[in-house]
Amino acid sequence: MVAVWPLLVAAGPPAPMPPGGFAGGITGLPRALDGAVGDVRGGGFNAVRIFLRWDKIETAEGTPDWTCKYLTRTDVGPDRTRDGAPNPWPGTPCSATPCGCGYSADDRVTLAARDPHRLPILLTIVGTPAWARGRPAPSCPTEVPGVALPPRRGKEAVFGNFVAAVARRYGTIAYAFELWNEPDLDACVAWAGTREQYKDMILSAANAVKTAGAAPGLVVAPTLENPSGASMDAWMDWSQPVDVLSFNLYTTDVAAALAKIDEMNAWCRANPRCPGFYITEFGAQRDGASHCPGPRTNSPGAGDVAIMRRCRKRGRCDGFFLYALSDQNPHVECDRGLLDANGCRKRRLCTIARRFFGLTALPFACAGCGP
Repeated sequence: MVAVWPLLVAAGPPAPMPPGGFAGGITGLPRALDGAVGDVRGGGFNAVRIFLRWDKIETAEGTPDWTCKYLTRTDVGPDRTRDGAPNPWPGTPCSATPCGCGYSADDRVTLAARDPHRLPILLTIVGTPAWARGRPAPSCPTEVPGVALPPRRGKEAVFGNFVAAVARRYGTIAYAFELWNEPDLDACVAWAGTREQYKDMILSAANAVKTAGAAPGLVVAPTLENPSGASMDAWMDWSQPVDVLSFNLYTTDVAAALAKIDEMNAWCRANPRCPGFYITEFGAQRDGASHCPGPRTNSPGAGDVAIMRRCRKRGRCDGFFLYALSDQNPHVECDRGLLDANGCRKRRLCTIARRFFGLTALPFACAGCGP
């Protein structure tokens, strides 16, 4: 980390943006290896979306540790030890400190920002730490994930404080900052507060990004799981300086996915307040079971390409982030990742590279492990 540390703290030019302002990105990097970044860039993708876990970074109020290692779902694979928990990918660094295994916030950001594969970065900030957690909303189940709880009374401003710290630290590297993810997800598993609390405690952090001096410092929100014009109006606080709206697109029907893009594009064009939108997560499968997320297609990558093309042709769609470059689902019949459980490339990556990005020669084999 010594060689890249000045990149994190030194003032410099604005963070790189996706070419032409259109993000053709991917969510998550498996095992945080340089090879994964090379595959993203080599496959034509021009941006990467990285999750920063507030609960893992600021375990004590006011003292974020940007170097403490932690695991996310993209860092773990199959349950090789058969103890009921997924195991870190081989080669994942571990230490005897309380930080344990995984990669730190600095690791994750500098990996994508490192030459020769430097990529524009969207940082997604989620997860309430234990010291800040309040009570779930009355409409939520009694038991919800602790990271989904809203900040408790007296701690209403702490998310904004953390977002400001993120923007100050990474503001010359990351071009955009996404405030939470899927607050409307069923059963309150991602956000267990009310819509009003989300607006007051989470969306208000948009101002923190702007005052931190990050450049260009775009703010992305609210990232809905079930998008519609009505749901955007319900979750959005239009007084906040949000630069890009966002939503996820998980459906088992490609035609329905294309129709949803058209619907949101038409709504955005008719709504003067809408600044444009990202499709921040979508994925595909081949012949998987109906419960697997993502459009279903028998041709690996074809559904992804159709969705990407529809987004690029609709003027209010500012980009997409494919979910994801790793096989994160324990069901073997699902095919939403670009790498399989053994870390081997799937042909879907090459289909996307050729049919969407127009690449004729790829720097890697279209399937298999290794270079």
